[in-house]
Amino acid sequence: MPRRAAAPVHPRLRVPQTNQLFRAILTLKTVEECYHFFEDLLTIGEIHALAARLEVARLLAAGMTYDEIARRTGASSATISRVRRFLEYGADGYRIVLQRLNRPRH
Repeated sequence: MPRRAAAPVHPRLRVPQTNQLFRAILTLKTVEECYHFFEDLLTIGEIHALAARLEVARLLAAGMTYDEIARRTGASSATISRVRRFLEYGADGYRIVLQRLNRPRH
């Protein structure tokens, strides 16, 4: 089945401050630099929540069920459902990242 076109990025997201944030993230060169920047930018709980959503997306893409994902991650069914909705109907951000994370390293 052909892949649907990605949803456009929401116009309210495209503001100068967001562009600056994303440009700042793109300057980071190592995981260690990411730890330092994100620790200053977000709370530990916020970082964990973002990491958990990415893990839920990875497990959904791998074909795991809601029950398996909930047991493995502790994520609520609402979070799993929200992530699934973005995987299916979102702007393809999860898919882009998951594909790149799965590329073999040389």
